[in-house]
Amino acid sequence: MEGLNNLFMDATEKEAAILGELILHRFLTKGILKSRFCVLTNKRVYVGGTYFHNTDGAYRIRKGEYTIDVRDITSSGFSTVRFGGVFLLEVLFVILLSILTGFFLLFVQAVDHIYFGLDAIIWNCTILLIIGLVAVPIFFYFSPFRIFVIEYTGGKIAFLSFGYLDDDFRMFQRELFKVKDACLDPSSQRPAPADAANFEKKENTT
Repeated sequence: MEGLNNLFMDATEKEAAILGELILHRFLTKGILKSRFCVLTNKRVYVGGTYFHNTDGAYRIRKGEYTIDVRDITSSGFSTVRFGGVFLLEVLFVILLSILTGFFLLFVQAVDHIYFGLDAIIWNCTILLIIGLVAVPIFFYFSPFRIFVIEYTGGKIAFLSFGYLDDDFRMFQRELFKVKDACLDPSSQRPAPADAANFEKKENTT
């Protein structure tokens, strides 16, 4: 991809896999970054855009660019998580819905001359509020968000995972561990034959 090498720390790095290729292309060509991308090379993982970061046991939304050395990655896979901010938004939505229901009943009463009575309106809104406040924790507990996690020394990087993207995440994971295995393979770190010969020659001269 044109301009991709400008993203890498080392000019010798080679692309191995990309998550969010279209998003990355827009970022490299137009500077537009509205979602997230993740690029794997033979040395590092480059994350850009909006992602979840966990360094102290809690996931927080972050936006920007982040780089992880492949050798520091310890695991990856699918998990589930619950966000407290989403729970708060759901509670506020129930409260707002209850209030709007009360105003709607008052409006119907004024326009259509259907008398509900203020006490009846308040009672109906209270019942709606109670049902909503009971339903929200149940829904929150049984409907966690599914995420794809890359765990590394010191923290975790995560992305929301949807069913139609699972194959992409699994492909990325396979390539990630191929790269990691190559980094950990002692044979890949052995000196080249010419270098080995020079090394033996130096040993013989000492």
